[in-house]
Amino acid sequence: MKQAAELERAFRTVFRTLRQEVNKLMGDEVTSNEFTVLKLIADGPKMASAISKELNVSASHITSVTDSLVRKGYMTRSRSENDRRVVELVLTGTGQELVEKLEEKKSAYLQAKFRSFTEEELDQLVKLFQKLM
Repeated sequence: MKQAAELERAFRTVFRTLRQEVNKLMGDEVTSNEFTVLKLIADGPKMASAISKELNVSASHITSVTDSLVRKGYMTRSRSENDRRVVELVLTGTGQELVEKLEEKKSAYLQAKFRSFTEEELDQLVKLFQKLM
């Protein structure tokens, strides 16, 4: 496949650019790693081990990220009502507001980024990415 190198370069460039631009949207409030964790617990409390597994990162990395989020007041650690040995990560009201605000910013950014695409092109792009998964 002669296009492999070109595809790799294009993917790397596009994803790097998207990541950098989304990171700018986050401002100084949270890092992209912190935002990812906040989004994962926005739907409900989760254990750090579940987040670690879902993101395929070390438990120590999640501990570092969650320590920072707790210090910033965006989440808390609390004992599970079902099993007091289990500690769950829970979004605070401030954390929920931040997730909503940053999701809106990210959505507006992505809409602007893909504005030049037709609906058919966007559908095709989604299908192609799904085929890769």
